[in-house]
Amino acid sequence: MDLSEFKNKIKEKEEKLLVVIDDKISSKKITYSVSNETTLWRAQTLLKKEPVTINWIRSFEKNSIFYDVGANVGMYSIFAAIVSKCNVYSFEPESNNFQILMENIVTNNLTNLINPYPIGISNVTELTTLHLSKFSKGGSHHTVGVNALSHRDLHSIKTKYNQGIFSTTLDDLCNKWKIPLPNYLKIDVDGIESKIVEKADLFLKNQHLKSVLIEINQNRDEDNKIIKKMLEYGFIFDVKQVKSAERKSGVHKGYAEYLFFRNL
Repeated sequence: MDLSEFKNKIKEKEEKLLVVIDDKISSKKITYSVSNETTLWRAQTLLKKEPVTINWIRSFEKNSIFYDVGANVGMYSIFAAIVSKCNVYSFEPESNNFQILMENIVTNNLTNLINPYPIGISNVTELTTLHLSKFSKGGSHHTVGVNALSHRDLHSIKTKYNQGIFSTTLDDLCNKWKIPLPNYLKIDVDGIESKIVEKADLFLKNQHLKSVLIEINQNRDEDNKIIKKMLEYGFIFDVKQVKSAERKSGVHKGYAEYLFFRNL
């Protein structure tokens, strides 16, 4: 292969498809980098897959602070920065997803609003292992420190690859590294949500934290611990909202977005 042929092949590989989502409610256009069927699906279903999440993000005040824990390729981080003009801190340890997250930030000129971190969030600060179900952009069903099979009860999904990562707690993020405390927090991390909440006491005491969105299955003991702790810290949730968001079939049966509000 000569140099010119090599350059052409590299150019072909570097070319990416951009999908523009027209949000008619905000009159904003959001552009996403698409490189396979999964990332295309994530872009095409943005406004309808999790309406609770989308409507919640729309309510954010301008210049508020939003933590997106388990940001994946940044679908909600990008949406929040463009539609709500808030300051976003995105946490995504998986290397393929973080690459697309960065592409989405740069494509939308959001480097001034989104702060991306390629780290995991869990219940301990350490070097650990991210177990991957697949090695592809937009993939999910990965988990930090423990095997996804036993932790999320997704028995049909095998973890195939391992990636070394740095992981920390929400409390350490703010205490050790002085990242500003958020007004809004989303946690969607394929089964270790309870571990994250376990080491977030100082975080949850923060009166600036107005609401928290967590994917929960109330049929799991670990997830019921989340609900109990959130209630202990003065948060409430709407049972009707949870019932409407609950998955009725598939591998995620029983899971729903729980939107916790601080009971003022």
